[in-house]
Amino acid sequence: MLSPKRSRITNIWSKVSEEDTGVFSKVVIESTEAFDYRAGREGNNIVLEARGAVANMPEGLIGVNDGLVREISLVQKGPEIALVVICLDHPAGHEIEVTPGIPVRTVITLERSFLAGLFKGKKIAIDPGHGGNDWGGRGPVNLVEKNVVMPVARNLRKLFEQAGAQAVLTRTSDENVTREKRFEIARKWGADLFISIHTHSHRDCRVGGTAVLYSPEGLAAADMIREEVIKKLKLADRGLRESRDYEGLGIPAVEVEVVTITNWVEEGLLRSPTVHKKAAEGIFNGVKNYFARTSTF
Repeated sequence: MLSPKRSRITNIWSKVSEEDTGVFSKVVIESTEAFDYRAGREGNNIVLEARGAVANMPEGLIGVNDGLVREISLVQKGPEIALVVICLDHPAGHEIEVTPGIPVRTVITLERSFLAGLFKGKKIAIDPGHGGNDWGGRGPVNLVEKNVVMPVARNLRKLFEQAGAQAVLTRTSDENVTREKRFEIARKWGADLFISIHTHSHRDCRVGGTAVLYSPEGLAAADMIREEVIKKLKLADRGLRESRDYEGLGIPAVEVEVVTITNWVEEGLLRSPTVHKKAAEGIFNGVKNYFARTSTF
């Protein structure tokens, strides 16, 4: 039996932290006692062996997908050795600090400098759909599209700016903005990518899911965004579809229908700030993958 003084790992969580010295990903291991550890690298991943510790929480994978940390794995390797693997999308420097308290926190701080290099000089136009007297879709309990796309857009702008990109919104309030004006904002600003945020509507309230539309130049970005938004929201995949709405824009354009607002369940999801944030994170991750594939350093 494990000694009462041995450490029990009770929780593992992560966050993106904006500090005076920069933006970092932090992975936090909470435990009942401080434990000895050995940390090393396997490829991009960071492997931490917690000695004299047991998992007092479910073992397995914890999905993160914050643009740097993809997932965290916890496995009990022996009676008193727990293995924590932080799986990264890109190489990152790290520091480890143990903070006493109840619980004890072992904090792994990861540099997001790769993302800063990837997004340096990039300009992204974010287009919250509809606005003013153009309400867009309406849900069964009267939630309207023009209102719910705005918090997603604001979350997305923050993520891009944290990563070192420049981002502009085509509207910042509940106002009428013509399609031509939205395009003009993006072109004059010199945007590298145009992302329009919408919801889908359907006559059948049982129909739901996420879909992504694209201009001919936007197919590659659209496919990567679709994949990452599905990972985050875990809704039905309604696929990709080319749209003629963005003809003449002249830059890659992607329209993300994050949920189907006419679906009873998905309208309810749109009332949650957590869902707004997850949708933005999915779009951000897709754009990150797109720039990683198409950029040269």
